[in-house]
Amino acid sequence: MNLDTLLEHWRSEVSNKKKRGSRTGLISNILKRTRKNNALRYLFMFRLAQYFYSGNGFARWYAKRLERNLNLKYGVDISIDAQIGPGFRIGHLPGVVITGEVKIGRNFFIRQNTTIGIKTLGLDSYNLVIGDNVSVGANSCIIADTLTIGDNVTIGAMSFVNKDIPSGATFYNAR
Repeated sequence: MNLDTLLEHWRSEVSNKKKRGSRTGLISNILKRTRKNNALRYLFMFRLAQYFYSGNGFARWYAKRLERNLNLKYGVDISIDAQIGPGFRIGHLPGVVITGEVKIGRNFFIRQNTTIGIKTLGLDSYNLVIGDNVSVGANSCIIADTLTIGDNVTIGAMSFVNKDIPSGATFYNAR
């Protein structure tokens, strides 16, 4: 992740500015918003940790330490190895778990007590892919070693997903 990518993530996730302006104005807006909102503060620091993690040596060590501290402070477990596109939003922080083996597209919205994880430890490769504009309801679980969720998908609350979901679908578990 380079600095421009970091700023794009912050602009789409933390800032409420729609127009591209100066970097100073963007940073000022972000700092004001993060003081008042825990979820925005978490997203700001999470993306900063991902930025440091893309470096080497001391920066990577610091990023892992920052990840641990964020996870403890905010009650989440989102790996900085996870590839999450810009526009990532979290409805409520507690209980969100996302593995580092996942690739998530733009404008992903996740709610509290939701897990995205792998089924089998120790495999050579995993293929968890979640498309753009996906919304996951509260208390849901997405668990698989190979899974594709298409674009524009809505996953209802308290759903268990272990199979592919095509683009444009609404998925929920019936009683």
